[in-house]
Amino acid sequence: MHATELFEAGNYRYIPSVFQYSAGVKAEPGFCLEQVRFHRALPLQDGFEYAKAHLQKIGRPLTAFAHCELRSPTQFDDQGFISFNRQYVAQLEAWGIYTPAFENREAINPVARTNVCPKHHAPKQVSMFSFTYSVPVESPRISFVLSGGGDARKGPEPYRDRIIAYGDCSPEGLKTKIAFVIDEMTARLRKLDLTWNDATKVQAYTIHDITPWMDELLSNPGLIPNGLTWHYAKPPVAGLEYEMDVRGGVSELFIN
Repeated sequence: MHATELFEAGNYRYIPSVFQYSAGVKAEPGFCLEQVRFHRALPLQDGFEYAKAHLQKIGRPLTAFAHCELRSPTQFDDQGFISFNRQYVAQLEAWGIYTPAFENREAINPVARTNVCPKHHAPKQVSMFSFTYSVPVESPRISFVLSGGGDARKGPEPYRDRIIAYGDCSPEGLKTKIAFVIDEMTARLRKLDLTWNDATKVQAYTIHDITPWMDELLSNPGLIPNGLTWHYAKPPVAGLEYEMDVRGGVSELFIN
């Protein structure tokens, strides 16, 4: 498998990852990414219906759908997360975006995603906070979104066996977790031929105090040159404590 794959029907390139999402997307030359953010997150199916109507209104195919941000009521256990993800990708399959696994072929899902659980004012059901899609543009620019990445290695094992410094929320434990996620984001940027200098928005998701490490992170000339937004939220699976996502050159539209 290559570092990135082209999703020609969506006019963007993506980093293959797991069946429920890609690790990141980057608009192809001649296109950029545009995001619609809701004033209040919509129940997931309502969010999909709004995205469909919006894409049809602006004359873009459903396959232009490239990324979404979800908000969940609380963290999933492993099986609950798998069950939810199977329901989620069914909509992408109906739109001609997701291709399920078949015999020796892995599932193909180019869509990037962040899914987190707000500590306060959480939705009553999994909801869509925003969605992103590709649009043609006259003036070329770098435009990308990296999926939310948490403090766990990729693999088939249960999350408990893959989480970095599992159960350790001490200052040193959190530092180890943050360093792992930073390394993962750096690797994803490289796969898209990007660096941290291309990032225009970096978001962290945790309910733990990360201020002891902010000076170290933000003072590093090779990391996060345009600041960090901290969301008081948990990653989507029980046991995970820290998550980040990164984007650059994405236009934002706000919908009431």
